[in-house]
Amino acid sequence: MLEIGLVMLQGSRQAHVDAIRRASERMGFEVNIREIRTPDDLLESTLQALILPGGESTTMRKVGGQGGTGVLEHIYRKLREKPNFPVLATCAGAILLADPQDGGPSIIKATVDRNAWGRQIDSFLGSVSVNDQDEHVECAFIRAPRFTSAREECTIAKVGDEPVGVRENNLIALTFHPELSTSTIFHEMLLEAAASNGNRVKA
Repeated sequence: MLEIGLVMLQGSRQAHVDAIRRASERMGFEVNIREIRTPDDLLESTLQALILPGGESTTMRKVGGQGGTGVLEHIYRKLREKPNFPVLATCAGAILLADPQDGGPSIIKATVDRNAWGRQIDSFLGSVSVNDQDEHVECAFIRAPRFTSAREECTIAKVGDEPVGVRENNLIALTFHPELSTSTIFHEMLLEAAASNGNRVKA
């Protein structure tokens, strides 16, 4: 059984639940999705992976930061201590990993410019190429950030020549919303990374 933590700060959380369910069915994995709202939720769980959904990064910092639940500080600490821990961070989630603003180093070695694709009215569906393969996935970019620096060897998703997804070890950061796509390829990446430690049960 894979236990996947879903950080409940803001954003399209149910869509991630649906995407994980579809991905797990395709891969034949049993999963349990655990809601992560507080540090206790994180500390008391035996997670194999974590999803940090999108939303509005400023609001997410307020809700999950020192003046709120404090869960972000514990997430950052966990990821710095275990840099190979599987995480899928989308849109604002990617901003938090690149720029945690907690006095410590960034979680991923990339920089982002928030809302760089424009305002809400400028949101769009983009054709995302995955791992430079012929396969393209239609994904939603909603007030999306842009990577202003990303290592080529870590880039796993592009729109044209522009990097929109990076992977460092098992940390996957995307500037778009894969959970709103019909494809589950990025959630499958997360589950495969989570299962690589052997803690999995075939359905």
